[in-house]
Amino acid sequence: MNQNRVIKAFVISMILATTSIAIAPTIVAQPLFHSIKGTLYIDDSVAGPGVDIKFEVSALDFSVIYQTIEQDQNGYNFVPELFDDETFGGATVEFKVEYEGSFVSPVDNVSIVLDKDDESVAEYILDLHVDATSGDDDDDDDDDDNGGSGGSGGSGGYTPSNQPPVADASESQTSGYVDESIDFDGSKSDDPDGTIDLYEWDWDNDGTYDYNSTSSTTTHTFNVAGTYSVALRVTDNEGATDKDTIEVIISKANLPPTKPTIEGTSEGTKDTEYTYNFQSTDPDNDTIQYIVNWGDGEVTETEFLPNGTASTQIHSWMSAGKYTLTVRAFDNETVSATNQTTVLIDVHLVDDIGYLIDDDADGTYDSFHNDTSGQETDVEKQDDGTYLLDDDGDGEWDYVYDIETGTLTEYSEPTPDNTALIVLAIIVILFLIILGYLVKRSNDKKKAQKKAAEKKSQPKKKTTSKKSKK
Repeated sequence: MNQNRVIKAFVISMILATTSIAIAPTIVAQPLFHSIKGTLYIDDSVAGPGVDIKFEVSALDFSVIYQTIEQDQNGYNFVPELFDDETFGGATVEFKVEYEGSFVSPVDNVSIVLDKDDESVAEYILDLHVDATSGDDDDDDDDDDNGGSGGSGGSGGYTPSNQPPVADASESQTSGYVDESIDFDGSKSDDPDGTIDLYEWDWDNDGTYDYNSTSSTTTHTFNVAGTYSVALRVTDNEGATDKDTIEVIISKANLPPTKPTIEGTSEGTKDTEYTYNFQSTDPDNDTIQYIVNWGDGEVTETEFLPNGTASTQIHSWMSAGKYTLTVRAFDNETVSATNQTTVLIDVHLVDDIGYLIDDDADGTYDSFHNDTSGQETDVEKQDDGTYLLDDDGDGEWDYVYDIETGTLTEYSEPTPDNTALIVLAIIVILFLIILGYLVKRSNDKKKAQKKAAEKKSQPKKKTTSKKSKK
């Protein structure tokens, strides 16, 4: 064999597996059909997809036929039409191997020997070995592993070489939704004697590989619902390939209903019924169920209603309090966003710290609820209509709240009114002054009287007339 050939012939063993059938030889009247089964080995590895065999049968009394040999689960199934018009003689078979789109020279010295005694045999087994890289085809002979009585032609031994990879896409996601990223994973693919250098994905198995990468994983998005046959082709470091196909089911994702609207009162009195309306629509035109939580431990689940139909519900609260009413819409697959509203039953919000509670619904608030601590304390209504609040429950007033204006101010002790004391003090002082004056006047009067009395009681002195002495 020429040493420059790309593919050299290696040991070709042909096994003639005979099956004797008790039929008398018939040679002339009806052409006999014979099939040949076998496996193609390239460099001691089973050839993968993309490698074809064509062969020519040329012998006296045999027609000349070319046929492509297709691979099945048992290897390559050679089915030539061999018609014997007169006698079984030695039939020389030339094999041609098509590899990556090109035919190489025929493999030499291969023959099929049909024994005249086995003219009724309908099937022969042939394993064909081709060395595409190296080898000497001059001396060595190998027998086919299957044994048999058939002869084998050709020469040379073969050197074990590259084994093809095995593609495996089984770790991939096999279901998902339209416009959702789907994970594809070929990491279980393997190459028994090398490495996998390339992963190619065909998203619709149309023979065109849409994406390739050296990574075994990737993602893809399908924009139309359906069942897709996705192919993975792997290539090893020697250029050999293998293909695996998986089925991926893509569905249209269910869209949730819209957030329901709420119509109804936000304030009320206990033991009184109030009417509320809830409404939502579903993008997929599904029926809708409303789930209402009234905030007092009671939950209402409506029947499934036609898309867009409003639901009217009646509810009453048994105790004064601040309640959070919530509602969701359910389409039997997905739930809408939650809408909510606050309902005040016999309570009045106080700024952002809590609320006043009218326990007996008489119009006067009896206690205060602290939103932070959850503690409830007594309140005191003053003559001006404001309420004194003990915010921390320490028994002392912390705030003054004016319901009319909504004003909340810090409580401070009132300043005492001393006007009366001042007036009383002035009166006392004036009284003391007047009293002092009267006492003084009385004392002065007594002194004057005493002095007058003393003067009056003194004897009068006699005066001597100076004239008489003269």
